[in-house]
Amino acid sequence: MAEVAVVGAGPVGSVVAATLAAAGRSVAICEIATPVREAIAAGGVRLTGARELHVPAGAFAAIHAGVEELAADPPETLFLCVKATAIPLVCSAVAEFAPPDMTVVSWQNGIDTERDVAESLPAEQVVRAVVNYGVSFDAGAGAVTVSFEHPPHAVQELVPEEAARARRVAERLTAAGLVTERAEHLERMVWTKAILNAALNALCGLTGLNMEEATRDRYAWDLADRVLKESIAVARANEIWLGSGFYRWAVEYMHGAGAHRPSMLLDLDAGRRTEIDFINGKIVAYGRQAGVPTPYNESMVALVKAREKFLRHR
Repeated sequence: MAEVAVVGAGPVGSVVAATLAAAGRSVAICEIATPVREAIAAGGVRLTGARELHVPAGAFAAIHAGVEELAADPPETLFLCVKATAIPLVCSAVAEFAPPDMTVVSWQNGIDTERDVAESLPAEQVVRAVVNYGVSFDAGAGAVTVSFEHPPHAVQELVPEEAARARRVAERLTAAGLVTERAEHLERMVWTKAILNAALNALCGLTGLNMEEATRDRYAWDLADRVLKESIAVARANEIWLGSGFYRWAVEYMHGAGAHRPSMLLDLDAGRRTEIDFINGKIVAYGRQAGVPTPYNESMVALVKAREKFLRHR
């Protein structure tokens, strides 16, 4: 039986799978995309950039095509590294076999992904993570470039009485070299990352600019700045504590992002569905809840969805 299963061996999931396997953990990979799965089966996973590591295919306990193949021997911990849009489908399948002692870690970008997991699985089993690394992917070679990593990463349980689950996850990741802490107020971290993503991800996806280019172009940055200020207003109206001086910190952080190509740019380039609903879309929803207008975030959502539709039908 694998101790750990990583569902979704894209760039984000590959970092988790490779790091844990290299540390001696028994790791099963589940990846529905045949080219990605075959590349890993042939050459393993190679990480370059901020994290250098090569893990051969034989170091993984198993490489599966779907989560159903985990039913015979469910893992102790399942890292859910699929896109947020795939959570309902994947978790409904996991719910068919998940034992009560299995921990499911929501390892995505976006707001409220853990709540979608808890729609299919008991909330007691769910742990939410905030991941602080940026990655890009050569799917055909199983190669991941880690553009940056800003540890510690963070996890927190959904149900307060289950804090021990989050601590175990953090301890095992840290022991493997992926430094992670169990947080007391993860909501603030979730919103911090979502606000940063809201300001630049969609903008980069729509313009083709990387983050460094977007922050240096005065027209692009003016729009990013408006999205940023609007998103901060929504968070504060919903009593999400971001800390004093958050705006200045966010500006400095984004200007230091470097030439990273964010996930929404990569998804649109590849004609894939994005996570816009869980980033700018959630800010729009929370804005309506608090009575805060969100015209800039609404525009980002509309433009990205129009772009997705065009790419699907071209």
